[in-house]
Amino acid sequence: MGDYCIKDGYEHRTANATLEHEAGDYWHSQRLLLSHHAQYAVYLEAAKLIKQHGLKTVVDVGCGLAHKLMEVISPIAQTTGIDQPTTVETAKRMHPRGRFVADDFERPSQSLGAFDLVLCVDVIEHMLNPDLLLNYIKQRCHEKSYVVISTPERDIRRGPDNMKSNKPEHVREWNRQELGRYLVAQGFEVIRHDVVPAFRVGKSLYMLKERWRLLRKGIAIRYCQAAVCCVAEHGL
Repeated sequence: MGDYCIKDGYEHRTANATLEHEAGDYWHSQRLLLSHHAQYAVYLEAAKLIKQHGLKTVVDVGCGLAHKLMEVISPIAQTTGIDQPTTVETAKRMHPRGRFVADDFERPSQSLGAFDLVLCVDVIEHMLNPDLLLNYIKQRCHEKSYVVISTPERDIRRGPDNMKSNKPEHVREWNRQELGRYLVAQGFEVIRHDVVPAFRVGKSLYMLKERWRLLRKGIAIRYCQAAVCCVAEHGL
C-alpha cells in the first residue's frame, strides 16, 4: 500500500467499511439525515463553476442518495450519479427523474463517455486504492473538463498530531498540503483549493447540535477541503 503523499507513520486502514458486502445497512437514519446536509457547500461551489463556465453535463462519482445533486446541480445542468448498486436503487426511488448508474470505481464496468464537470464529494477517503478512483475520474474527462474533489481536512478535523481516522469507513484522511501534492502526482492541475463548511445547519436540530458539539471541542465547521482541478495533460 502506498502512502498517497500522507505523512510518515500515519495508519491506513486495510479494509473499506463502506463497501456494501461489508457495511450492511449503510444508510441508517443518521446517514440519511446527513445526506441532505453534509458537503452542501461543495455543491454550491460546483454550481458556481457551472454557471461561470457554461458547463452542461455533470457526473457525480459516489453520489450517495443524490439529494444535493438533484437539489443544487440538476436545475442547471444535465446530471448523472454513479454509486454502488443498492445505493443507486435507493437514489432512483427517491429521485425518479434522475439518471443513476451502478459501477465499481476500482473495477469499472460502465462506459459513460466524458462530462464537462466531474464531482467526487467525500469519496476518496473511503477508497483502499485512491489511485484507481482518480483514474476513473480522468476517464470521464475531456480536454475542457473541470473536476471537483472534496475530502475532510485532517488537521482541522482531527488535529495536526492525528495518525488515524476514528471513522471506520475512512481508510485514510489528508491534510490540505498532502492532498494537493497527491492530486498533482496523479496528473491533475489544481486550479483552486479551498476549505469550506463541512455541512449546513439549516433548519435541522441535529445539525445545529453537531455545530455546537464542534464548537465545544474548538473544531471549526470549515473542515471540508474542496479542490477544483483539471487533468494536467489536457489543461484548460
